[in-house]
Amino acid sequence: MKSGRSLWRAVLALALLAVSPLRAEEVERGAATPPAVEKQEQHLPGVALSQGITEITGVAISPLLGVSAVGAWRYWHTNAEARGALPWFCQPWVWGSGMLLLAMCFLKDSLGTAVPGVLKKPFDMVELFENKASALVASAAFVPVIAGQMAEHFKAEHPAAAVPAASLIGGNLAFIDMAWLFVPVAIIAFLLVWICSHAINVLIILSPFSSVDAVLKIMRTSLLASVGLIYAIAPWLAAIFCLVLIAIAAWLAPTAMRLAIFGARFAGDILLPWRGKSRATPESPHAFTLGRVGGLPARTGGRLIALEDGSTAFRYRRCCVLDERTIPLPEGTRLVAKGLLSPSLLHRGGDAAEVEVLLFLPRYRGHEDAIAGHMKCHGVREHGLTRGFAAVKGWLKDVLRGGKGIAST
Repeated sequence: MKSGRSLWRAVLALALLAVSPLRAEEVERGAATPPAVEKQEQHLPGVALSQGITEITGVAISPLLGVSAVGAWRYWHTNAEARGALPWFCQPWVWGSGMLLLAMCFLKDSLGTAVPGVLKKPFDMVELFENKASALVASAAFVPVIAGQMAEHFKAEHPAAAVPAASLIGGNLAFIDMAWLFVPVAIIAFLLVWICSHAINVLIILSPFSSVDAVLKIMRTSLLASVGLIYAIAPWLAAIFCLVLIAIAAWLAPTAMRLAIFGARFAGDILLPWRGKSRATPESPHAFTLGRVGGLPARTGGRLIALEDGSTAFRYRRCCVLDERTIPLPEGTRLVAKGLLSPSLLHRGGDAAEVEVLLFLPRYRGHEDAIAGHMKCHGVREHGLTRGFAAVKGWLKDVLRGGKGIAST
């Protein structure tokens, strides 16, 4: 037990280092100066930019932990008389509330390993929306503050570096504030890293095993700790590492975005079933692709529709907002399969193996027969686990009722 607590404290310390790395001056004197004095500090060239890049990347990996850790660190390493001038996220009611939520999540994950994963999924879905809310707050109110500080340090280190705006707006010679360049770039970088980190939360709610959930969270925490360890070795090396992470995140962003949309709609139907049921349309059900259907990537959202000629097709919007496109489904045997959380569409063509091609939203549980009728499918199939649960349920009823009995003659 003591070793487990020591490991958790070590991981938390590394995470704190990742999202709020120490400056060399703070290590020497053991306290940070107030914000008004921080602007006049002398940094080694590039250290302030490396710190800002590291903070933004660390917070993007885990927004609630990042914002809370940065706020708590700056609060406790600022003189008492200057704490009132600290940014909003440095106030005790902000980072204290964040730490309380983190403690609840840690308790949920600690107890979750001893219970079936299905029983923990509703809490994982709540954490999914918490992660979205934390990222929204961080991108709107935290990242601009850090980016503004980076711009101030950059101007202090490079006074001659300015963008002339006279050629853009005409008139007298003017210069664009560097913050106008740093802030949007920082927000874009934050969102790219966050959407990929958020995909881990979606994978957690899709995984039925608590052990897999734990491995996914350990991977994310290890990545966060790696950022801090590299910064402790060399700030410039941490900046390069974070820039590599941002580049990888930009490449993975489209896939992560599709997964995030799927996770939000899936979790929304589970947590708010009455809302989903009221919006169910069995004649054109909402569905997501599993694997590649007609060249579309996995987790592409759209609707299953019946065309006028009696065939079935998948209709979707490019990038969720552009023009609609229709992909006919291949010919073959189609079945609607019942699932524990949501139904799916099975397809078998010729002698090929039967595969799942579409996954419907949970709001369509109980509408399998209607979907099969509208789409002219070849039937409805019970899920294997569903059949097992039905058998157990029937056995329990027989046991509790003392058997079915024998009819009298």
